[in-house]
Amino acid sequence: MELTRRQTLGLAAAAVAGSTVAGTTAASATPAPTAGGTDRWVPDTLRRMSLEQKVGQLFVCYAYGQTADTADARNTSLYGVATPAEVVAKFNLGGVIYFAWTDSVRNPEQIATLSNGLQAASLSTTGVPLQISTDQEYGSVVRVGPPATQFPGGMALGATRSTNFARSAGAIAGRELKALGITTDFAPDADVNMNPLNPVIGVRSASSDPKLAADIVAAQVKGYQRDGRIVSTAKHFPGHGDIETDSHVGIPEIHHTREQWAEFDLPPFQAAIRAGIQSIMTAHIVVKSLDPSGDPATLSRPILTGILREQLKFDGVIITDSLGMQGVRDKYGDAEIPLRAIEAGVDQLLMPVDPGLAYNSVLDAVRGGRISEQRIDESVTRILKLKHSGGLVADPYVDLSRITKVVGTPANYAEAQRIADRSTTLLRNDDGLLPLSPAPRSIVVAGYSPATLAAALQKRGATTVVKDTGTQPSDAKITDALAAADAADLTVVLTNKAWDTEVTDKQARQQQLVNRLLATGRPVIVVPVRDPYDVAYFDDPTTTLVTYGSTAVSMEALAKVLYGEIAPTGKLPVEIPAKPDPDSTEPAPVLHPFGHGLTFDPRTVRLTVASYNIHAGAGEDNVFDLERTARAIKALDADLVGLQEVDVHWGDRSEWLDTITELATKLGMYPAFAPIYDLDPPAEGQPRRQYGVGVLSRFPLVRVQNHEITRLSTQDPNPVPAPAPGFLEVEVDVRGRRLHVYSTHLDYRADPAVRQLQVADTLRILAQDRRQDLQILVGDFNAEADAPELARLWTRLKDSWTAAGATAGGPNTYPAVAATKRIDFVTVGRGLTVRSAQVTPELPLAETASDHRPIIADLTFRS
Repeated sequence: MELTRRQTLGLAAAAVAGSTVAGTTAASATPAPTAGGTDRWVPDTLRRMSLEQKVGQLFVCYAYGQTADTADARNTSLYGVATPAEVVAKFNLGGVIYFAWTDSVRNPEQIATLSNGLQAASLSTTGVPLQISTDQEYGSVVRVGPPATQFPGGMALGATRSTNFARSAGAIAGRELKALGITTDFAPDADVNMNPLNPVIGVRSASSDPKLAADIVAAQVKGYQRDGRIVSTAKHFPGHGDIETDSHVGIPEIHHTREQWAEFDLPPFQAAIRAGIQSIMTAHIVVKSLDPSGDPATLSRPILTGILREQLKFDGVIITDSLGMQGVRDKYGDAEIPLRAIEAGVDQLLMPVDPGLAYNSVLDAVRGGRISEQRIDESVTRILKLKHSGGLVADPYVDLSRITKVVGTPANYAEAQRIADRSTTLLRNDDGLLPLSPAPRSIVVAGYSPATLAAALQKRGATTVVKDTGTQPSDAKITDALAAADAADLTVVLTNKAWDTEVTDKQARQQQLVNRLLATGRPVIVVPVRDPYDVAYFDDPTTTLVTYGSTAVSMEALAKVLYGEIAPTGKLPVEIPAKPDPDSTEPAPVLHPFGHGLTFDPRTVRLTVASYNIHAGAGEDNVFDLERTARAIKALDADLVGLQEVDVHWGDRSEWLDTITELATKLGMYPAFAPIYDLDPPAEGQPRRQYGVGVLSRFPLVRVQNHEITRLSTQDPNPVPAPAPGFLEVEVDVRGRRLHVYSTHLDYRADPAVRQLQVADTLRILAQDRRQDLQILVGDFNAEADAPELARLWTRLKDSWTAAGATAGGPNTYPAVAATKRIDFVTVGRGLTVRSAQVTPELPLAETASDHRPIIADLTFRS
């Protein structure tokens, strides 16, 4: 139930009684009127306010505590009073700011309850409602977490190129924050991130292009203010984009000429002002072309009054960035800083290091005549107008019963996901790895905060191994991730500011992790989940995407793109230069230009199919070796593998089915085996070697059948053609399509007459499938593709061994390769396209697992 003004004033009176700074008059606790126009309320309120109350309106501070009456020793140490309500009352604060570290933003109901309590404290003290603010830029700067909707940040919006998305994100954000009692959002970031080495802005900026940044910023302002009905604050004026020093720890300097500043830094702020921005935040940066004094912009009258007020005609509220940052404290003391800020044209002072010192310093300056009360009145008038215009005066409290109807609704979540889906940017796909086939696979997700992506991949059937190595992975964590990657089908590694070896990752440990993963030769997808500039600092990764953030919606969008559920449509909103050469003074060449972004057709489904002839083993010992064979098959990285000539020396194993099963277990695949005949006659107490064919599949097997096909019997001294098993069919489901995979070894004796019968049998078996089903035949023929007896087969199937352009046999093949000894093939039926097919490179004898070289085909079909 929403509290009335009278009820709340009564509840707050006891908490704030007696906690005022010396000199505050008791008469000023008159509550604000609930109605009336700005023209009347603002001057009337200003007229009745004491100097102490006016000065208090200039300050926006934080206070520790989950509720207005939560006592916290940190408040006592900083402010001399224990509770947030007492802090507001003691200093007559004009505003407060919420952070996680102040315990202000634990959950929606808590936030709203705190907001109502602080409003009560303010109204009972000054009669003026409190401006409650936070930094909710989204992306990398978020204070209010889930269940509030989490949107992609500024650069992700720039990647979508959509002002509609920018506005809708601002609108939803504004409505949700307002439902929690937060009346001002210190967003959007209006900086143009021209410098890839910018340590503090990066993805907070929409773009390195002034026009794109301006368009996104203006749309966000309209969303926050016109649709969301809260105050929006563009930051950081006059532009924080082209710096290499973090203003939290030093004084950055922008070296642009005045003309360059007007061309590159100014446009987003101009656009924000045209869009009706109500508040602008200053930057603690030096721009000598705008103010030769060397003062930071926060303390510069030429910049704030001369340019922002007089030239750009901005008459809203100017608020400083945090006065605790080193960029504004290096030159002047903490008592002097607020005075110079006010003299420069500032209206609100954000988070002074010593609030009591700053507050009394301003009071003393007015009483001593350094700052006129008229100057204070100018700022207070703007602040009061700001509060009145947003409806805060008429309705300062929020209704807790409406929170769930506004905050984190399914519709809001869906819009955040739509935006993220459009922002994901594919930079490189050199090996054609993407989109991944829908086949289940084992995936290592390593690097920065990988759990969310891993969960999204698991929903798509992947078996994931999470290796959270953070932003500074240790040697042990790198080694652990490498071991996991060696056992997996694929690795996705996420990075966060891996380029930043000054602050984020001083020993370049993320770069080491990625480069060592790339050096394994296993499939690796590299994804910077913050600054896209990371990709320049790795050893030529062939598959790279950027997400501009690591929120749940961005990771879900990434998973969708990886699996081809959606096309990547994001376009780089910045230019990515190559890694700087420390020995060169020349600018680094461009690695990826502004606007770059690859895509693919999401209706195209990938499949990788291999034919692997086990035969009699290989290696220097020329015997079958299970471990060696598993490594060889894994290296193919295929979704489906047909196995032929399962007739090797295998010791005391009694059935090949056992061995196929063990292979499948090592590879995380599903096995099928079809015996053809026994190589050894039955003998009591002796194991029998069984010859056959098999299939290994990443997809679960829906059905397995061993068809009979004409064969030559090897058990008869005078072989004759006869029906025999050994034409293996495996049925799997691929995105709702039925796929039949047939594995066979046709005509070991190379008799054309037998091959004719086998072709007839093959066509008869294939004809049993539904017309819309997909068919793949994997195996080997002892014939050339143009052999006349095979002609009927090619009217139904397409031969990808011809596409490979070479026989699969190698110099170690036994018997020697001849015109009638083609070894491995993959053929496909209608609906499937062979993108590419190749015979794998020959390995040194000691490393080979088979004396035949496999063929691997990259296939697609339309879903």
